[in-house]
Amino acid sequence: MPRATRTPAARPTAPWSRTLAAAVHTATAALLVVVALAPAASAADTPVASSGTASTTGSVAASDRLTSGQALGAGASLAAVGSTHTLAVSADGDVTVRLGTGPVLWHTGTAGNPGARLVQQASGALEVRSASGTLLWTTGAASPGARSIIKPDGVVYTVDTAGRLVWKSTSDGPALRVTPADRLPSGGLLLGGESIATGDVRLTMGPDGDLVLTRAGAVAWRTGTTTRGSSARVTTAGDLQVVSPGGAVLWSAGAASPGARLVVKDHARAYLISTAGASVWSTPVPVVEKVPAVVGLPLPAALPVVSRPGSGSGGSTTDAGAGERVYRTVLSAAPQYADPGSDVARAAAAARTEGRTDDAALLDKAASGGSARWLGPADGTTAVRSYAAAATAAGRTPVFVTYAIPDRDCGSYSAGGFATGAEYRAWVDAVAAGLRGSRAVVVVEPDALLHLDRCGDRDQRLDLLRASVEAYRAAGAEVYLDAASSNSFGWSADQLRDMALRLRAAGVDRAAGFSVNVSNFQRSTHEVAYGTYLSALLGGKAFVVDTSRNGAGPLAGPDGTVWCNPEGRALGAAPHATGTGPHVADLWIKTVGRSDGTCNGGPVAGTYWEDYTLGLASRAAW
Repeated sequence: MPRATRTPAARPTAPWSRTLAAAVHTATAALLVVVALAPAASAADTPVASSGTASTTGSVAASDRLTSGQALGAGASLAAVGSTHTLAVSADGDVTVRLGTGPVLWHTGTAGNPGARLVQQASGALEVRSASGTLLWTTGAASPGARSIIKPDGVVYTVDTAGRLVWKSTSDGPALRVTPADRLPSGGLLLGGESIATGDVRLTMGPDGDLVLTRAGAVAWRTGTTTRGSSARVTTAGDLQVVSPGGAVLWSAGAASPGARLVVKDHARAYLISTAGASVWSTPVPVVEKVPAVVGLPLPAALPVVSRPGSGSGGSTTDAGAGERVYRTVLSAAPQYADPGSDVARAAAAARTEGRTDDAALLDKAASGGSARWLGPADGTTAVRSYAAAATAAGRTPVFVTYAIPDRDCGSYSAGGFATGAEYRAWVDAVAAGLRGSRAVVVVEPDALLHLDRCGDRDQRLDLLRASVEAYRAAGAEVYLDAASSNSFGWSADQLRDMALRLRAAGVDRAAGFSVNVSNFQRSTHEVAYGTYLSALLGGKAFVVDTSRNGAGPLAGPDGTVWCNPEGRALGAAPHATGTGPHVADLWIKTVGRSDGTCNGGPVAGTYWEDYTLGLASRAAW
């Protein structure tokens, strides 16, 4: 509402001057009315067109308002009284509000219409009309005689003849457009929170500074910019840019095609289209989830079991009476331990202290499910025993992941491990000593079998894995050898048989079973199917699934699945014992909150990454 103006109290006047004072007051008021309405007088010289538009008056000098029937033409502006906010009609047809020469704070989104004018219709609606009179934008207000004013707060108000509020500007000015909303013309602008769309495909300039293309709410592409208050613009030179509030270009499409427009298409791509109709830039082809082909029945024949003294089924037993395997896991009685000293748990506490309550709630969610303790060369008996004791005291099961085998990760982002087999064997013995009496779960060397023929000495690696299984089993642990994932190894009968043979050669018959999807993103339905097929080949071995970040499934890129810090992922099912079949449990094996490596904006592998963690938690379906 317009602010009331307090009139100073009149000074006492002598009786003889009251008549003169009244006359002066009347004359002054009449003069002020003439001055205030002078711009309207020139507008009234030309009748309102039959289409309902008003003629352009040009700049309304020293005025902060448009009265009924007035119009503001290209290059003209209104100035707020008491601040430097201005309402201006740009040469390209967009009507904007700025503070001085600063960035646009609000606009009608009608760029691309040179010669357009802003009209205060006699009906009360404030409208943008093209040079030919076509309606481009309207408030739709109905209040005959209303006027529109830009106030010192930078807000445009429409008020009726009694001074009551009819409409006021907000950040959704473009939502009032009557022209197609699937494009930005040359010179067009998207402020924070604004978007263009076609069908369920939408390009949104987020308030957080990220320009994001979505399809049915799922992210198809984004700029990854993070400066709050940024805007997106199509420059007259033909480039799409994200610009900070201070005017710095944070991201650019790198295009140059004067007059180009930006268009969003229903196949989830955005294009810069030249004046000749050619595409000069576009977002990438939308990525889709890579779904493995399902192996058809009958399953390959089971592999022969090599009998060894003392061989057993690890985490399962056979009911002799019914002839049916009964699966057991320590996780049924004691769920996976959630370490209160984990990176994400400490981050949640820090967020609460700083007053970031929303972030704290999300981080609590990420910390609540459980955390596996990954063991590397620096971890010895004391570290293992201490962690296991804390878990036992909490009535939970400690979950360990050994990750120190020579030629680990084939020298990639998670390179490391011991230099020699002898060093590794000594370390395995030290870890086993720390496990004794803890009833822990141990996942052995993720990706070691996946990379069996890619790096290192194959025979040595198999020997070291067998030694690990035996040592941890003897210490009382429930041991699972890693079997990669349905996506990373393959689904054909030959590939299944190959992985099963690798597991068998690494000692799976002496273990409780195997793990799948460790640090991966494949959906649980795919991984359970993959694990079930492998189990059938291995005589019914048990398996666990890593669900630490598979809630949104995998992200496929042009070169295959994005495995390193893919965006848009989510926490999967919370750790629990399933109580059914060979799939005995879901675990959070990948430590929630830690980066895969210096890829896709991540820090060094194994480093806590809060922004990514918040994203995982915010997208979880529970």
